[in-house]
Amino acid sequence: MAESDDVVLRADNVTKSFGGVTAVDGVALRARKGTITAVIGPNGADKTSLFNVLTGFDQPDTGEVVLYGRRIDREPAWKIARRGMVRSFQTPVGFPLLSVWENLMTAGADQSESLWSAVFRRSRWTRQERELASRADRLLDEIGLGAVKDQRLEDLTAGQTKLVDFARLMMVQPQMVLLDEPAAGVAPSGIGKLSEQVSDMRARGITLLIIDHNIQFVFAVSDYVYVMAEGRVVVSGTPGEIAEHPTVAEIYLGSAT
Repeated sequence: MAESDDVVLRADNVTKSFGGVTAVDGVALRARKGTITAVIGPNGADKTSLFNVLTGFDQPDTGEVVLYGRRIDREPAWKIARRGMVRSFQTPVGFPLLSVWENLMTAGADQSESLWSAVFRRSRWTRQERELASRADRLLDEIGLGAVKDQRLEDLTAGQTKLVDFARLMMVQPQMVLLDEPAAGVAPSGIGKLSEQVSDMRARGITLLIIDHNIQFVFAVSDYVYVMAEGRVVVSGTPGEIAEHPTVAEIYLGSAT
């Protein structure tokens, strides 16, 4: 069946088991270009297990994952990242003892730069470093963290650390970003800034796939939502459709009978 040209990421009949327990059970989803797609569900729905399969940290037992028309379900995570799809983790990844600015610089560094190139093409390396520094400064100003650029990462609030995590992802100039529980640990007062940053990613043309437990945050930023329970997608639709669907209320609140 022909696929729409605007589908960036496609998963079909994806399953993954661990020790005989099926964590991801026949999941199918689509993430369309320039949109924010969310995956929600109660604890134990195995949303993170799905993310791990989509991003190459685990390989599916069955099914296929396609990014920009190319199958990636047998590729390692680092190769998928080089294809333009990167992810965050529930616990932000970074260097606690380095400054905020240094964390961005390490994220943006060209890991393919060889020792030969660094030594014998010094002018190119210096120019590249200047470009990275300019990008880091611009991103920190845009997310409102310019004033704390010299503070160590470990000294920031949870909300600020999440914003730094986003900026680290943006330093590699991705085409698609998967965010694992971006609102977890963020104070209610910081959710607004978080929503702004996520929406800004979409405005830049980046496609996003998000999993989160904060339903208000998800409904505020998402274009389309998948609901998982026990490893399966049980409902999908727009935020408005999901908010009114009786199955979703039963999953989160239990049967009214």
